[in-house]
Amino acid sequence: MVKTYAMKKRFGITLILVAAAVFFGVSSCDDGANEFGRIDQKDSSIPVPAPVRVTEVHGISGGAVIKVEIPDDDNIKGVIARYNRGGKVVTTKISRYVDSLVLVGFADTGEHTAEVASFNVNEVTSSPATVKFTPLEPAIRLAKPTLIQAFGGVKIRITGNTPKADLTICLLRDKDLGDKDKDVSSMKWEEVTTLFTAAETITLARRGLDPVEAIYGVYLRDRWGNVSDTVSAVITPLEEVMLDKSKFYNAAVPDDNCKGISTYPITRLWDGSGSSAYDASYGYHFFASTDGPIPGWLTIDLGVKARLSRIATLPRIDYLIWSGAHPREFEFWGSMNPSGEYVEGNEHGFDDSWFCLGKFEQFKPSGYEADGSVGTVTPDDAQYFNAGNDFELDNEQYPHAYDELRYLRIVFANTFSTYDLGLTTGSVQFGEVTPYGQVQEVYR
Repeated sequence: MVKTYAMKKRFGITLILVAAAVFFGVSSCDDGANEFGRIDQKDSSIPVPAPVRVTEVHGISGGAVIKVEIPDDDNIKGVIARYNRGGKVVTTKISRYVDSLVLVGFADTGEHTAEVASFNVNEVTSSPATVKFTPLEPAIRLAKPTLIQAFGGVKIRITGNTPKADLTICLLRDKDLGDKDKDVSSMKWEEVTTLFTAAETITLARRGLDPVEAIYGVYLRDRWGNVSDTVSAVITPLEEVMLDKSKFYNAAVPDDNCKGISTYPITRLWDGSGSSAYDASYGYHFFASTDGPIPGWLTIDLGVKARLSRIATLPRIDYLIWSGAHPREFEFWGSMNPSGEYVEGNEHGFDDSWFCLGKFEQFKPSGYEADGSVGTVTPDDAQYFNAGNDFELDNEQYPHAYDELRYLRIVFANTFSTYDLGLTTGSVQFGEVTPYGQVQEVYR
């Protein structure tokens, strides 16, 4: 028993001594670390890279482009620019195979300074070249937001985003009208919505707002957190309602060229049944026979005098989507008292009482092909198609879009079949039409 204990004790002491030797031996090996593949050590034998030469500097919107000439030095991994932006030091890097640094995110047009240097695999930099540059006007100063009264809410018109920069549009509201002229910094703002755009010019709508007067504000923010000044306006959103379809009537105006050729009743366009998929009764959509003219049109007597804000439509759901007789190009026209006479020289020969509310194309999320063909239909495309359209009327593009009307004319300018083939006759299948707006007077 005593012998065994002694042997165990000597064995334990030996292990401790070996461990200590390994520990102190490894700890004292500074210069040999890289030799054993230690990736957390830098190779001090790699020399400092040669400096780059700046060949050109020119300002761009919100930044600058710095062109460099990279010397023939195998130690160079890339080029780095260090500069102050908005009170913070930031960097921009490129590889040795690129000759231009793009510095962006500035909110002013003052002079700035950057230090440009090459760097090696150890991130050791060369002696820097000092570069001065002056950014051109940034997008948040070029783009101008305007608030516009709209049906069911407000519209925000953005113009001047010539760089087509990604911008966030922040819509605000202050319900306290005690001092309408107070500075925007004193407003009791609440955020209404956030919208996004990269378009040079666009009008975006925010609906679902009560028709109550309030102070609305809007400002723009770019992806670096720079913000524009806040623009404000006192606005009362116009009341918007869905028109009562029980008052609709097939007007059968003399020049309607879809009249009398519908396989299924035109009244199915406003019967509220939507557009169910195939049904034995074929009773849930409008269908014009194959010998109908394209463009083809029909007229609905709304039974009221109204100003329309938007027109929602539904297709024949899940039936040969993105093809065939489904309308691809729509037009909407309005009149208070159409004569039905053909007038030479007028668009479609419509009489002088008609005014255009808007012209639209069926939107495809994945986009059409360059030649205009439909191309691949994605799951998103299918879902979007079956959900229908919500065509926003715009009185800036179409000056009479908000004019009072009693009669709504739907023009099927092209179907998917006629668009591709250039046909002037064809069939049309369509599900439901739902106008929204403001009723001025009720006739029945």
